[in-house]
Amino acid sequence: MDNASEKTLEYDVLVDRVADRVQDEDAKRESDEHRQRVRIALHHTHLPKLDEARIIDYEAKTGHVQFVGGELERELLALVESYDVHE
Repeated sequence: MDNASEKTLEYDVLVDRVADRVQDEDAKRESDEHRQRVRIALHHTHLPKLDEARIIDYEAKTGHVQFVGGELERELLALVESYDVHE
Protein backbone atom coordinates (compact mmCIF):
# COMPACT_ATOMS: atom_id res chain seq x y z
CA MET A 1 0.00 0.00 0.00
CA ASP A 2 2.76 2.47 -0.74
CA ASN A 3 0.89 3.98 -3.68
CA ALA A 4 -1.20 6.99 -2.54
CA SER A 5 -4.01 6.18 -4.98
CA GLU A 6 -4.38 2.74 -3.39
CA LYS A 7 -4.88 4.39 0.00
CA THR A 8 -7.51 6.91 -1.19
CA LEU A 9 -11.16 6.02 -0.96
CA GLU A 10 -14.25 7.85 -2.11
CA TYR A 11 -16.53 8.84 0.77
CA ASP A 12 -19.58 7.07 -0.71
CA VAL A 13 -17.60 3.84 -1.07
CA LEU A 14 -16.49 4.13 2.55
CA VAL A 15 -20.09 4.70 3.69
CA ASP A 16 -21.21 1.58 1.80
CA ARG A 17 -18.42 -0.55 3.26
CA VAL A 18 -19.01 0.60 6.82
CA ALA A 19 -22.79 0.30 6.52
CA ASP A 20 -22.45 -3.26 5.23
CA ARG A 21 -20.14 -4.24 8.11
CA VAL A 22 -22.27 -2.80 10.89
CA GLN A 23 -25.63 -3.75 9.44
CA ASP A 24 -28.01 -5.50 11.82
CA GLU A 25 -31.41 -7.12 11.29
CA ASP A 26 -33.35 -3.86 11.71
CA ALA A 27 -31.02 -2.09 9.33
CA LYS A 28 -31.59 -4.72 6.65
CA ARG A 29 -35.21 -3.64 6.59
CA GLU A 30 -34.27 0.04 6.56
CA SER A 31 -31.18 0.00 4.38
CA ASP A 32 -31.43 3.60 3.16
CA GLU A 33 -31.99 4.95 6.67
CA HIS A 34 -29.12 2.83 7.99
CA ARG A 35 -26.74 4.15 5.33
CA GLN A 36 -27.80 7.72 6.08
CA ARG A 37 -27.08 7.22 9.81
CA VAL A 38 -23.64 5.79 8.94
CA ARG A 39 -23.00 8.69 6.52
CA ILE A 40 -23.83 11.27 9.21
CA ALA A 41 -21.80 9.54 11.93
CA LEU A 42 -18.76 9.23 9.68
CA HIS A 43 -18.94 12.82 8.44
CA HIS A 44 -19.60 14.52 11.77
CA THR A 45 -17.82 12.28 14.27
CA HIS A 46 -15.50 9.51 13.18
CA LEU A 47 -13.68 10.95 10.15
CA PRO A 48 -12.95 14.34 11.80
CA LYS A 49 -11.50 12.55 14.84
CA LEU A 50 -9.33 10.29 12.68
CA ASP A 51 -8.24 13.32 10.66
CA GLU A 52 -7.36 15.22 13.85
CA ALA A 53 -5.32 12.22 15.05
CA ARG A 54 -3.53 12.25 11.65
CA ILE A 55 -4.51 8.69 10.88
CA ILE A 56 -6.41 9.78 7.78
CA ASP A 57 -6.65 12.84 5.59
CA TYR A 58 -10.33 13.65 5.15
CA GLU A 59 -11.33 16.17 2.51
CA ALA A 60 -15.04 16.77 3.12
CA LYS A 61 -15.39 19.00 0.04
CA THR A 62 -14.03 16.41 -2.39
CA GLY A 63 -15.20 13.34 -0.50
CA HIS A 64 -11.74 11.77 -0.47
CA VAL A 65 -10.50 9.81 2.51
CA GLN A 66 -6.83 8.84 2.51
CA PHE A 67 -5.06 6.65 5.05
CA VAL A 68 -1.87 8.37 6.20
CA GLY A 69 -1.14 6.46 9.41
CA GLY A 70 2.16 4.98 10.25
CA GLU A 71 3.39 1.47 11.01
CA LEU A 72 1.46 1.18 14.29
CA GLU A 73 -1.82 1.97 12.56
CA ARG A 74 -1.04 -0.58 9.82
CA GLU A 75 -0.38 -3.25 12.45
CA LEU A 76 -3.62 -2.42 14.26
CA LEU A 77 -5.58 -2.59 10.99
CA ALA A 78 -4.03 -5.97 10.22
CA LEU A 79 -5.04 -7.27 13.66
CA VAL A 80 -8.59 -5.98 13.28
CA GLU A 81 -8.90 -7.47 9.79
CA SER A 82 -7.69 -10.88 10.98
CA TYR A 83 -10.14 -10.73 13.89
CA ASP A 84 -13.04 -9.92 11.53
CA VAL A 85 -12.23 -12.93 9.38
CA HIS A 86 -12.38 -15.32 12.35
CA GLU A 87 -15.69 -14.04 13.77
